[in-house]
Amino acid sequence: MQTSEAASRQIPVIEGRLSEFSNDPISCMRRVQNAGGNLIAMEEDGQQIVFAFGAELNRQILSRGDSFHSQFFAIRGPKHSAQRRLTSGLLSMNGREHSQQRRSMKDAFEKRAIPGYAEMIKHHAHNMLDNWRPGRTLDISSEMTDLMLRISSSMLFGMVEPELAFEIGGMMQQWVKLNHEMGIAALVSEEDFYPRYQHLLLFAEKLEVRIRELISHRSAKDVSSGHDVISLLLRATQAGAPMTESQLVGQTALVFAASQMTTAHTLTWTLLLLAQHPEVMQDLVAHVSRRPESSIHNGLPDSAPGIVPGGSANILDRVIRESMRVLPASAYSQRVTNGPTELNGVPLKANSLVIFSQFMTHRNELVFESASKFRPNRWKTIRPTGYEYLPFGGGARLCLGAPLAMSILNIVLPMTLRQAGLQVVPGTEVNGRVISTMLSPESAIPVRLLEPGTVAATSPLAGNINDLVTPPISAVNRAAA
Repeated sequence: MQTSEAASRQIPVIEGRLSEFSNDPISCMRRVQNAGGNLIAMEEDGQQIVFAFGAELNRQILSRGDSFHSQFFAIRGPKHSAQRRLTSGLLSMNGREHSQQRRSMKDAFEKRAIPGYAEMIKHHAHNMLDNWRPGRTLDISSEMTDLMLRISSSMLFGMVEPELAFEIGGMMQQWVKLNHEMGIAALVSEEDFYPRYQHLLLFAEKLEVRIRELISHRSAKDVSSGHDVISLLLRATQAGAPMTESQLVGQTALVFAASQMTTAHTLTWTLLLLAQHPEVMQDLVAHVSRRPESSIHNGLPDSAPGIVPGGSANILDRVIRESMRVLPASAYSQRVTNGPTELNGVPLKANSLVIFSQFMTHRNELVFESASKFRPNRWKTIRPTGYEYLPFGGGARLCLGAPLAMSILNIVLPMTLRQAGLQVVPGTEVNGRVISTMLSPESAIPVRLLEPGTVAATSPLAGNINDLVTPPISAVNRAAA
């Protein structure tokens, strides 16, 4: 890539293939920043992506919702298509519509609603952990994904048709992947775009049929006292909340995908990081062993990462904060300019695609010393702003599900560590890949289960995990040996 000459007050532009960003967003963002700084555009055949890195640019983007519109899905589909309805959740709404729908949904995710989910979360975690026995080797990524499919299914629909909800969760993963693969294809000319587009539309129709079937099952039951999200949304609609049937489908798809995938990835990354850092694991296991399971109520700490940043004396809280800093489930977010505007004094055209990144923001050495290292104890003293640390986004669009996600993490992690010690199989290739903004494990992460309380030595690993997070010295030494 080579930087083009830019006139005064014009955004610097580098040439490159936009598919580079789709294929490997983190590597692309690192190259772009190294080439041109914190505000720069990458261009291919007249199409541009604008990259904005750092807390100040985050603040400008997140605090100016009138200028920077949310547009999570690049492919919305025809007006009356299933794809259009499935992509009609909060992440595709702006202005008054977003405010109204957010108010309709907030009761399902407020702190007062979370105790209604806590016993369900524990139930599914117990069912998973009952099969964990010392000596077994299992894929921690698959285990956390299946767990979150069941938790998300119950959270959305109660215990109605759990296997159908589980099937929808698997379909949802495939649909999100298809949307990711088509996103950049919408900007550049590709020969196979139309057949892939038709495949996406057809798959969306199948997914919507299954979601409507599940909503119908739930609607047939008494929703007057249900704690599940659909019951709360149906009650809000009956009370006059402005939510159409199509919007209910869109909100259901959004909540299912967002709650299931991001929390599953956070659980996986956190357990991997703990297994690779025995000193941290030792401290956390000691903390957990002193805390009987009966002490776990709704799982919420006094403050939640991304909601109230600040110092923490609780080792579990510090571990979760640091895990979401070094390997944030959402690696980047995107906005589209709603008209001609400016960012940091630089003019931007209408409909400019603007990328800002949690991953890149969390690597700021001025805020987080040795930023690529997993060091939970940094949270004893540091107090980053909500624009320097934003695993749940920020501003008026701060993730509604943040308290619930924190509840799940604070319940599942202690239960898991009580059940077994963990050791990643040495030599495992661990790669993180960003799919539709989410930093996901690309393949299985095999973990050996040890006796409860056992803290294993660090395992040398292959793959890009060693570029995403600086491996501990013990892993480097064992790999060399």
